[in-house]
Amino acid sequence: MLAVDVRQSLRDGRTVAEGAGRGWRFAARTVATHGDFLLAFVDGGVCVGAFEIRGSRCDDAADGRYVFDLAPARRFQWALGHRLPLPPGRNPARILTGQHLRAFLDAAPREVHRSGEA
Repeated sequence: MLAVDVRQSLRDGRTVAEGAGRGWRFAARTVATHGDFLLAFVDGGVCVGAFEIRGSRCDDAADGRYVFDLAPARRFQWALGHRLPLPPGRNPARILTGQHLRAFLDAAPREVHRSGEA
Protein backbone atom coordinates (compact mmCIF):
# COMPACT_ATOMS: atom_id res chain seq x y z
CA MET A 1 0.00 0.00 0.00
CA LEU A 2 1.27 3.45 -0.91
CA ALA A 3 0.69 6.66 1.07
CA VAL A 4 1.27 10.26 -0.03
CA ASP A 5 1.25 13.63 1.72
CA VAL A 6 -1.24 15.89 -0.07
CA ARG A 7 -0.83 19.03 2.07
CA GLN A 8 0.81 21.09 -0.64
CA SER A 9 -1.73 20.04 -3.24
CA LEU A 10 -4.58 21.14 -0.98
CA ARG A 11 -2.85 24.48 -0.38
CA ASP A 12 -2.61 24.87 -4.16
CA GLY A 13 -6.38 24.39 -4.48
CA ARG A 14 -6.40 20.80 -5.74
CA THR A 15 -8.81 18.17 -4.44
CA VAL A 16 -7.52 15.23 -2.40
CA ALA A 17 -7.95 12.91 -5.40
CA GLU A 18 -6.10 15.31 -7.72
CA GLY A 19 -3.24 15.69 -5.25
CA ALA A 20 -3.00 11.96 -4.62
CA GLY A 21 -2.99 11.14 -8.33
CA ARG A 22 -0.33 13.63 -9.40
CA GLY A 23 3.33 12.79 -9.94
CA TRP A 24 4.95 10.90 -7.06
CA ARG A 25 8.46 9.51 -6.98
CA PHE A 26 8.32 5.76 -6.44
CA ALA A 27 10.52 3.05 -7.94
CA ALA A 28 8.87 0.99 -10.69
CA ARG A 29 9.26 -2.14 -8.57
CA THR A 30 7.55 -0.43 -5.62
CA VAL A 31 4.54 0.52 -7.75
CA ALA A 32 4.37 -2.99 -9.23
CA THR A 33 4.61 -4.66 -5.81
CA HIS A 34 2.67 -2.27 -3.54
CA GLY A 35 0.58 -0.21 -5.95
CA ASP A 36 -2.90 -1.64 -5.38
CA PHE A 37 -4.13 1.05 -2.98
CA LEU A 38 -3.08 4.58 -2.08
CA LEU A 39 -3.83 6.54 1.09
CA ALA A 40 -3.62 10.34 1.14
CA PHE A 41 -2.59 12.03 4.37
CA VAL A 42 -1.97 15.48 5.82
CA ASP A 43 -0.32 16.89 8.96
CA GLY A 44 0.33 14.30 11.62
CA GLY A 45 -0.40 11.44 9.23
CA VAL A 46 -4.18 11.94 9.30
CA CYS A 47 -5.88 10.09 6.44
CA VAL A 48 -7.92 12.31 4.10
CA GLY A 49 -8.31 9.93 1.15
CA ALA A 50 -8.35 6.20 0.41
CA PHE A 51 -8.10 5.06 -3.19
CA GLU A 52 -7.76 2.00 -5.38
CA ILE A 53 -5.04 2.45 -7.99
CA ARG A 54 -6.68 1.49 -11.29
CA GLY A 55 -3.67 2.40 -13.40
CA SER A 56 -0.33 4.14 -13.27
CA ARG A 57 2.24 5.54 -15.63
CA CYS A 58 5.70 6.90 -15.24
CA ASP A 59 5.76 10.49 -16.49
CA ASP A 60 9.23 10.94 -17.97
CA ALA A 61 8.48 14.62 -18.60
CA ALA A 62 7.97 15.04 -14.84
CA ASP A 63 11.34 13.61 -13.78
CA GLY A 64 10.11 10.00 -13.81
CA ARG A 65 7.34 10.54 -11.28
CA TYR A 66 4.27 8.32 -11.28
CA VAL A 67 0.78 9.52 -12.11
CA PHE A 68 -2.08 7.37 -10.80
CA ASP A 69 -5.59 6.72 -12.07
CA LEU A 70 -7.55 6.52 -8.80
CA ALA A 71 -11.01 5.46 -7.67
CA PRO A 72 -12.37 5.64 -4.11
CA ALA A 73 -11.57 2.48 -2.13
CA ARG A 74 -14.74 1.71 -0.18
CA ARG A 75 -13.02 -0.86 2.00
CA PHE A 76 -10.72 1.80 3.48
CA GLN A 77 -13.17 4.69 3.90
CA TRP A 78 -13.23 3.91 7.63
CA ALA A 79 -9.67 5.30 7.83
CA LEU A 80 -10.67 8.86 6.89
CA GLY A 81 -9.91 11.18 9.79
CA HIS A 82 -7.73 8.60 11.56
CA ARG A 83 -3.98 8.79 12.08
CA LEU A 84 -2.12 6.37 9.82
CA PRO A 85 0.69 4.14 11.16
CA LEU A 86 3.21 5.61 8.74
CA PRO A 87 6.82 4.44 8.66
CA PRO A 88 9.25 7.01 10.07
CA GLY A 89 10.69 9.65 7.78
CA ARG A 90 9.91 12.93 6.12
CA ASN A 91 9.43 11.69 2.57
CA PRO A 92 5.99 12.76 1.26
CA ALA A 93 5.69 9.43 -0.62
CA ARG A 94 5.67 6.39 1.67
CA ILE A 95 5.13 2.65 1.49
CA LEU A 96 3.07 0.80 4.10
CA THR A 97 4.51 -2.69 4.51
CA GLY A 98 5.21 -5.10 7.33
CA GLN A 99 4.25 -3.91 10.80
CA HIS A 100 2.91 -0.58 9.53
CA LEU A 101 0.54 -2.25 7.07
CA ARG A 102 -0.50 -4.81 9.70
CA ALA A 103 -1.25 -2.02 12.20
CA PHE A 104 -3.37 -0.23 9.59
CA LEU A 105 -5.34 -3.34 8.60
CA ASP A 106 -5.83 -4.38 12.24
CA ALA A 107 -7.35 -0.96 13.00
CA ALA A 108 -10.27 -1.61 10.62
CA PRO A 109 -13.68 -1.92 12.28
CA ARG A 110 -14.89 -5.51 12.65
CA GLU A 111 -17.62 -5.04 10.02
CA VAL A 112 -14.95 -4.29 7.39
CA HIS A 113 -12.97 -7.40 8.36
CA ARG A 114 -16.07 -9.56 7.93
CA SER A 115 -17.34 -8.06 4.68
CA GLY A 116 -13.99 -7.99 2.85
CA GLU A 117 -15.43 -5.38 0.48
CA ALA A 118 -13.14 -3.64 -1.98
